[in-house]
Amino acid sequence: MKKILLTSILLVQFSLYSQNTSQWNIGIEFSTDNISFSDDVDGIDYILTEVANGYEGIEYDQNNYTFGLTTNYFFGNRWGLSSGILYSNKDFKGDFQCIFCNTTSVPNPEIIEQRFLVVPLSINYSFLTGKLKPILEGGIKNNFEIQNNAKGNSKGYFLEAFLGASINYGFTENLSAGIGYNYQTAMTDLYKSDEYNLRTSSFLLQINYALK
Repeated sequence: MKKILLTSILLVQFSLYSQNTSQWNIGIEFSTDNISFSDDVDGIDYILTEVANGYEGIEYDQNNYTFGLTTNYFFGNRWGLSSGILYSNKDFKGDFQCIFCNTTSVPNPEIIEQRFLVVPLSINYSFLTGKLKPILEGGIKNNFEIQNNAKGNSKGYFLEAFLGASINYGFTENLSAGIGYNYQTAMTDLYKSDEYNLRTSSFLLQINYALK
C-alpha cells in the first residue's frame, strides 16, 4: 500500500510536469522541529512499543530537523500544489522499562534515533502576486521509517496533517526565498500500542527556482 501511494504521487507529478513545465519550480527546504505530546494526554510521558513495555520519562529535547527537495506546480497566480522528498529525524530520550522481565533496573535514559523519509502533499494559496508573497499552506506528510533503534515494534509508517504560513520574496524572475512556520499533528500512530499523538512546531527556510 505504501509503495502504491508513493508511486501514484510521483506519477501525478510527472504527468503535470509533462503538460506545462513553465508553471513549475523546484527548491530546497530546511526546518528545525520542536516535538511534543498531544495536549489531550497531558501528564503522560511514556511510549509503549510492545504490549506493556516501553519508554518512560520521554523528552524530545534533541536537535530534530527536516530537510530535502521540494517541488511546486502553480494553477494561475495564486493556487499551487506542492510535494517533495524530505529527510527527517524525530529523536527522543527515554528509559526503557520491561514490565514482564522480573528484574530490577536502574534508570538509564538513552537517545532513541528515529529517521524518516517524508513525502508531503499540500495545497498552497498566495495572498499577493508581486515579489513579496504571503502564503498559506495545508496538507499531509507521509512518514516512511528508514531507521529506528527503539526496543519493540513499530508500524514503519505514520501520517501527519499540517497547516503553515510563510513569506516568500522574489529576488529575480526565477529565484526566490522565504521563511515560515508549520504546525503538524500526527493522524496515525507509529507504534502498535501507542496512546499518544505527536505535535510538531517547525520553523523553516525555503529557496526556490522557477523552471522556464
